[in-house]
Amino acid sequence: MPHTSGSPPAGATDGQTVRSLDPSPPDPSLFQRFIPEIAHRTSGEILTHPDFAAMRPRYVAGTMACYEIASFPGGWQSAAYRVAIISAIICLHAAWDPTDRATWPTLARLKEAGATFGLSSPRQIDDLIARLVETNYVVLERPDADGRLRLLVPTDKLLAWDRVLLSSYYGVLQNLYPDPGYAPAVARDPTFHLAQRRVSVGMFHVIGRFIARNGDIVPFLQMYQGFQVLMRVILMREADAEATIRDGDFSDIMARFGVSRSHVRNILATAEAGGLLAHDGRGRKHLAPTPRGLAAVDRFIADTLASHDMTYRMALASLGAEPARSSGTSATAA
Repeated sequence: MPHTSGSPPAGATDGQTVRSLDPSPPDPSLFQRFIPEIAHRTSGEILTHPDFAAMRPRYVAGTMACYEIASFPGGWQSAAYRVAIISAIICLHAAWDPTDRATWPTLARLKEAGATFGLSSPRQIDDLIARLVETNYVVLERPDADGRLRLLVPTDKLLAWDRVLLSSYYGVLQNLYPDPGYAPAVARDPTFHLAQRRVSVGMFHVIGRFIARNGDIVPFLQMYQGFQVLMRVILMREADAEATIRDGDFSDIMARFGVSRSHVRNILATAEAGGLLAHDGRGRKHLAPTPRGLAAVDRFIADTLASHDMTYRMALASLGAEPARSSGTSATAA
C-alpha cells in the first residue's frame, strides 16, 4: 500500500528490498478525486491499471527528454521548482484579463504561486526569471495602465517547449486509456494548450496539496534529477532482480542533465537513509527499492497523471463552454 508518511508497509521493514515489483493495493483514499465535483481518473484508478508497471519506462523516456540541459528553458539544470515556476508563468499569462488587475501576471503573483507549491524561495524565483529573460524565454512588458509594473510574458519558444512537455504526460495517459484518448494534448494543439493552462491557474492549491502528501518524494524533487535516479534503480531491478548497479548505469543521466557522479551517489545515499532504497549486504552496488520506495514513486507518478487527466477534462469543458480566445499575447522569441 502506498505510504509517504514515514512508515513502511505492514509486514515490511525499511531494510527489505523488493524481490517482486508487484505493488500492493493502493490506499482507498487514492480513489478520491482531487476536487469532488470534477470527474477525472483518480490516482488509485491509475495505480491499479493492469499496464501501470509496463508504463513506467515510457513515462521516464517521455518526460526526461524535456528536462535535459539541451532542451530545458534557460539552458539550466532542470529541477522541480523550476518546472513548477515555468508552468506557473505560462498559466498566469494564459488566464490574465487585461481589464482585471487582479489577474495580471506579475512577479508578485508568481511568487504567491511559488509559495503554494512549497518548492522554491523568492530568491530562486528571481534568479530563474532573470535567466529566462536573458535567454529569451520570457519578456517583461510594461502595462499601459501602470508603468511601474512588469508583466511576465512567455515567448513562443517557451510555449512550444511547454506543449511538448504536456504532450509527453498526455501521451502516457493515452497509452493507458486510448479510448477516447487525449488527442488535442498529444497533438500539441495551441488552442487546447491555452485552455489547459488557463484552467490550471485554479488548480495551484491542488498541485501544492498533492506534492505535500508525497512526503517521501519531496526531497528528491528538490535535488537535480533525484526522481529520475530513483526511477532508474526501479527499472533496472524490474528488468533483472539480480542486476548489479554501477556508477556507469547513471552515465547518461550525468551527461544529459549536467550532474556529477558524487551528486548521483548523494541521491542514492539519501534514498537509502530515507528507507526508499536498501542493499542486501553486498554493498551499494546491490541496491533495490524497498516496498516503501516503490510505493512512493508510483504514487507520485499516479498523482501527476491524475492531475493532468483532471485539467484535460476541465480544458475540454472550458472550450465547449466558451469560444476560443487569447488571454493576452505571447512574445515572439528573439
